[in-house]
Amino acid sequence: MGDSKSSEAVSTSNGSPSYTSAARVIRFRQELRSNTINLVDVSKLAYEGVPDKYGLRPLVWKELVLDPKKFPDPHNDHPLNQHEDSSWHAYFRDAEMMEQIDRDVMRTHPDMHFFSGDAEPSKRHREDMKRALFVYAKLNPGIKYVQGMNEIYAPIYYQFATDTDSVAAQHAEADAFFCFVELISEFRDHFCQHLDNSAVGIRATIAKMNRMLQGYDPELWAHLEQRNKVNPQFYAFRWITLLLTQEFPFPDVVRLWDSLFSDPGGHMDCLLRFCIAMLLNIREELLQGDFSQNIKLLQNYPPVDVHAIIHQALQLKLAS
Repeated sequence: MGDSKSSEAVSTSNGSPSYTSAARVIRFRQELRSNTINLVDVSKLAYEGVPDKYGLRPLVWKELVLDPKKFPDPHNDHPLNQHEDSSWHAYFRDAEMMEQIDRDVMRTHPDMHFFSGDAEPSKRHREDMKRALFVYAKLNPGIKYVQGMNEIYAPIYYQFATDTDSVAAQHAEADAFFCFVELISEFRDHFCQHLDNSAVGIRATIAKMNRMLQGYDPELWAHLEQRNKVNPQFYAFRWITLLLTQEFPFPDVVRLWDSLFSDPGGHMDCLLRFCIAMLLNIREELLQGDFSQNIKLLQNYPPVDVHAIIHQALQLKLAS
């Protein structure tokens, strides 16, 4: 009789066979080359350890870690398959989303050469933006991409990409992406349509802004709310969800965001005070106008010294 080192198998403490290196390699190869891999048998073999040689461990780990039930059957998957698990279905969804992102990015600040035009830097900036927004959508399937996110991403990316520190500017895409993720995390409920009517959705935030206006200026509130029946959603929805990026020129947005990001009271409260300050700034025009005039003015906010808005918002904070 040969000793245990030369035998084909020995018994482990639990009575199951423990194959020597050569025999185990043969067993693993037999299992992995089978037309239908038996994960139970592979698991039993791997539990006793996978041989280090012949590249077996990467193959075994892939089989053990990747759940085949999560992947569509290639024989039944085809371009017309509408099942949620279909790779084709996912491909077409991603393509549709990327098309939406591409359209929005192409429309981002067409008056700025940084974002628009056929110059190579402009093209690169747009590609960076599209890639970041698409990755965000894939990482956040509950929100995906919502039209207007490009307007929030643009000022962040612009500041980092034009950093006078050339080394830092090289990392603008990554830095902008992570700052965008952090910023959106505070306002993300505004982008979830199924939360619109909840206590954390956009309508609740607009209602809070409306209550703030009633407290600060009851006369203006009554004129808009009761006399002219101006639903604040008609103007405040865009103001709040896009963080005022569509109401002011780009340099003014950047200046507003300086204060927005640095307010110790939080981004949301600061943003709502900005909104109230904007209303108070055109108070007389609003009080003299009817419904259509009010809507036109609020949806096309007039040119203003943005520092006046910031100062007014600060006064509101001190008075509260």
